Order: sequence, then C-alpha cells, then structure tokens
Amino acid sequence: MSLDAPVLSGPGAGRTVTYGGGSSAELKLAGEQSAGDYAVVEWHLQAGDEPPIHTHTREDETVYVLDGAITAFVGDQRIDVGAGSYAALPKDVPHGLSVRGDQARLLITLAPAGAEYFFVPRDDSDTDPDKFGLELHDPAPAA
Repeated sequence: MSLDAPVLSGPGAGRTVTYGGGSSAELKLAGEQSAGDYAVVEWHLQAGDEPPIHTHTREDETVYVLDGAITAFVGDQRIDVGAGSYAALPKDVPHGLSVRGDQARLLITLAPAGAEYFFVPRDDSDTDPDKFGLELHDPAPAA
C-alpha cells in the first residue's frame, strides 16, 4: 500500500453514482490516493443491474460480500455465496455475478487502480469498457 496520508471514508461520504434500476457505486478510495496501487468501491447492486461476464486485462479484483447474496461466475465455475464471502480474482480470468434476492452490497478492490472510474464515472468517456481494458462477454447466466 502506498498512501501519502490517511483516508477515512465514512458511510455515504465518497462520490456516489446511481444508475440502472437503482444500483449505486460509491468511491471509497481513488487510485490517486494510493499512488495508483489500488482503489476501493462500495457497490449497492440491484437484481437486474448485474454486469455481463467480463475479463480485466490490467488489474486484479477482490470482491467482499457485505450484505445479501450473489451467484459468482468465475471461469467455468458457478458458486452461490452470501454475506461474509470473499473472492480474489486475478486479471485475465472471466467472471461475473448475479444478485440472489433483491440486492447485494459489495466491497470491490482493484489493483492497480484505474477501473474504479468504470464503476464511478467522472464523465461520459468513463463508460467505455475499452478505456479500462475490460473485455465484456455474454451476460451472466440467471442465478
């Protein structure tokens, strides 16, 4: 970790973007705060707003399920997980998820930083997956 100063981001204190069917992403730690080493996003994900299966070509991603339950798709595996579950996903591994129930709350870490702005766009240019080395595949199968 390369931090120049302490970072405290209380509930709802980070820049938040709402999209889709009521999902939102809150930037807890921007890459600029960690010298580009990593970034953290809290993701409130509604059923129906899930991303398609995708591959990160630049960063590793971790996912911690804070609330709710999801079905995770990692490579050719399908795994049902609930609150308290953690996954570490290396770059170049196809993955995705489906919300089980109405919603889930996830803590996402990306290392190195950069793709946090796909979750919490700064402007319209940040909605292009190619900008972040994200390869989108078929939609996630139904849970």
